[in-house]
Amino acid sequence: MNALPNSRPALERWLALVVRYWAANMTLIHDRGSNWLGFGYNDDEKEELRSIAGKFPGGEYFAWVAVVAVVAIAIFVVIVIAGLSCLTYVTGGDQNMANTPAALFYLALALMMVVSLTVGLPAAMLPSAALVGRWFRVKDEDLPDPAITAHYFHKLWFQITRISIVMICVVLPLWLFVPNDSKFWVMGRLVAPLLSPVILVLTTAYYFSARLQRSRGDSGK
Repeated sequence: MNALPNSRPALERWLALVVRYWAANMTLIHDRGSNWLGFGYNDDEKEELRSIAGKFPGGEYFAWVAVVAVVAIAIFVVIVIAGLSCLTYVTGGDQNMANTPAALFYLALALMMVVSLTVGLPAAMLPSAALVGRWFRVKDEDLPDPAITAHYFHKLWFQITRISIVMICVVLPLWLFVPNDSKFWVMGRLVAPLLSPVILVLTTAYYFSARLQRSRGDSGK
């Protein structure tokens, strides 16, 4: 296999690849006239993201999403195992886990969720971007420059961190104060399995329809 014509340091290239694929992700949302809560961009940034996303095919982006999903799950598992191990150590061993105070357990759970989203998810994006970039033999000149990379990756990490903390602040009180046998949780356990396949199908259709609309628009120019 011939080496890729790369001149950038490895980490800088990986970050640029993450921005490349994140630009495609957000462009799919913006092309539908929508915005993700907590992931806002001004009009100039939207155009710049659209310009980055327009330089490569959709298959490359979806390959990255698939790899990120696999790597992220593996990282989340490691974080949960490490978190539970720390909790077990704090409580004095497995024999004392049953007597763990509820507040301590929920605090540990919240910390594991925050670490998973703010550290685990970006950590999954980096090697996934590196792997997919090598599969598709992406050249350095096709990547965002260092200034653009720094701007959007920093903004992405800040957005993920912010929305993660907000989600924990909203969800954690539910776990703390809503009884396990309440109608809220009973309804949630009933509805979630039924709606999950529907949400998955609709989300997939949403992404592909945005990509098709953009392709038709480009072909009509």
